[in-house]
Amino acid sequence: MSEKEMQNLDETTNATPERSESKESKPKDTKESKSAKPKKDKAKADKKPGLGKRLARFFRELKAELKKVAWPTRAETMRNTGIVIVCVIIVGIIVWVFDGLATALINALLSLFGR
Repeated sequence: MSEKEMQNLDETTNATPERSESKESKPKDTKESKSAKPKKDKAKADKKPGLGKRLARFFRELKAELKKVAWPTRAETMRNTGIVIVCVIIVGIIVWVFDGLATALINALLSLFGR
C-alpha cells in the first residue's frame, strides 16, 4: 500500500471513533425534554360548546351547504314531475294487468280442482 492509502485508512479509522463519541456525547434527554413540556389543560379541550352554539353552527353550515346546491329551474321541475307521474301510471297499469292475470289464473285453478 502506498503512504496516501495508509493515511486515508488511518484517518477513516480515527474518524469512526470520533463519530461514535460525538453520538454518545449528544444529550439523550430528548424524551425528558418532551415530557418536561407542560401539557395542555384537558378540561378546556374536552369541554363542548353549549347547545345554543352548536345549533347556531349547525344552521350556519346548513345555509352554506344549501348555497352550493344547483337548484333546478321551474321548467326543469315541471318536466321531471311529469316524467315521474307518467312512470308511476305505467307501472300501475303493469301491476294492475298482472294482478288481473294472476286472479284469473287462480280462479281457473280453483274451479278446475273442485270449488
